[in-house]
Amino acid sequence: MTDFTQAFAQVEARIDKTLERLRRIIGVNTVVPPGLNYDVLVDYLEPQFRAAGFATERVTVPPEKVAQIPLPLVGPRINLVASRADGRPEAVTIYAHMDVVPIEEGWKHDPFGGELDSGRIYGRGTADMKGTIASLLTALDIIHELKLPLRYDVHAIICTDEEIGVYPGAKHLAEQGYVKGHILCMEGAQDPIERLCSAGDVDFTITTIGKSCHSGSNFLGVNAIEEMAPIMNELLALKRVVEKRESQSIAWPNPKAPSKFVTPMFNLDIIHAGIKSNIVPSACTLLVNRRYIPEEKYEDVVAEVLEAVARGRKQSKALDVKVEYVRAYPAVRYDETSSYRKRMREAFKLAQGYTDEEFKFAGGSGSTDMADIAEICRTDKFVNAGMGRQGESNAHGADENIRLADLLAHTKELIYYLCA
Repeated sequence: MTDFTQAFAQVEARIDKTLERLRRIIGVNTVVPPGLNYDVLVDYLEPQFRAAGFATERVTVPPEKVAQIPLPLVGPRINLVASRADGRPEAVTIYAHMDVVPIEEGWKHDPFGGELDSGRIYGRGTADMKGTIASLLTALDIIHELKLPLRYDVHAIICTDEEIGVYPGAKHLAEQGYVKGHILCMEGAQDPIERLCSAGDVDFTITTIGKSCHSGSNFLGVNAIEEMAPIMNELLALKRVVEKRESQSIAWPNPKAPSKFVTPMFNLDIIHAGIKSNIVPSACTLLVNRRYIPEEKYEDVVAEVLEAVARGRKQSKALDVKVEYVRAYPAVRYDETSSYRKRMREAFKLAQGYTDEEFKFAGGSGSTDMADIAEICRTDKFVNAGMGRQGESNAHGADENIRLADLLAHTKELIYYLCA
């Protein structure tokens, strides 16, 4: 059994280097869309994996696959695969994604700066999930330099386009056979909560076609916004039905949640129409986002939305109604009894001081490319160890942040988990 005293002391001693890594990683703007600079970030990361004894490979998603994503993307989708395979009986694939969501208003700290303020590090991607790449590199450095024995053949995949889905880098890597063994997903939290499931994600784009004319003679046209209204009414009626459904999985604890169980989500998120107040709008486009629980079937989700649109169309005077839809991610359920979860729990107890009684199982209505890996590789063997915290890190929000103490803890957890 490895004595981790020296390794954990090295984690503390190298905090300045880990912070500098994190700032460099955050400083590369990989906001998606458009998803630029994946190559720039890989240029920074690849030599560090090699220095830790890993062989590396760059894997670019083919343009025809990227074209499936209905968003304005720019630049190559370069994924980094780093492997240290010494013939051990088991393998683990460590996952992180490089992309981050756009920067909204309300930031008090530089979103690309990695500023340390009162024990917290601020920046887009600190919690979701660039922070974990920095801690992983430090963990691998220490393992390599101290010659700590590994439990597994280790494969790391640093991936593109998780925040938009449809055809993210992880999906391509899974299809091409780069995912080995069980999966250690570094997207999660330092709270003592173990993931049970994640939701599927489908976007529907609904367009009503009308006829433009002068607003002073609106009887000569067909108002596409007004003729969208009957369709929206039917969709809202469906929303009320859908969101009463419940999964078997307990949800993330939240006093505002409608149920203690994971529930589907149904959102009318984006609407576009009109160009000027004196012109009757000739087209109106509505985007609906539907999150579905593992107990629901994708085909049924699509069918009930199309049926609601059809009911609304019967009440609408629109000249035409067009519907397009795309699945960003499937739904997935994870094995909650695996030995890998038990080992990660031990790592958390060691690094954070948790007791067994503090750990809870919970699912969520968010979606992830882990579902693609689960579907393609036919596995439910996932374990999560991320950096943020529920209710305080504000992932995807202004002033996203992590605790400095959690950056250290996550590094220790990785060392413990990976070493024999």
